[in-house]
Amino acid sequence: MIIYLGECHLHMDVLSEALSVVRHWLPFTRDSVEGIKIEQIRVLDQVAYRFTKLHDTMGQKVLPAILELGQEPITSDATFAEKLNWLERMGVLPSADEWKMLRVARNAIAHEYPEDPEMRACAINHFLDGAMRLCMIHEFVGAYLQKHFPEICKGTSDDV
Repeated sequence: MIIYLGECHLHMDVLSEALSVVRHWLPFTRDSVEGIKIEQIRVLDQVAYRFTKLHDTMGQKVLPAILELGQEPITSDATFAEKLNWLERMGVLPSADEWKMLRVARNAIAHEYPEDPEMRACAINHFLDGAMRLCMIHEFVGAYLQKHFPEICKGTSDDV
């Protein structure tokens, strides 16, 4: 678990730094995406990569490990949606539905909409909103771990 928390911390640090740059460009519009610069594309790529890595590590490693640490009586064949609902009831996640919406945000950036700059701007804005929400969820999960499993958090960071 400590290894996964360290991975999350790295992804979160880089994602936060990239988002602090991107915030100055928001919201993206039809005109701004038509005139997007290569430097902006690089930062957006960084956000997309770190978002994906953080989302995957939390969803595939950290959240299931929290269920195990808490010795929750959820069956091993439970669906991921059932596990998310359980994590919400435990107070690990603020909302299972919000976690599910991160997948929608992640998919928004996968479509480039080359013929429609307005759709592209909307997709980028939606994705960036999701990235900011993922950062908040990361902090929420980190606070839960600090409160319930402080020994796990030692040597990683003050958050996940």
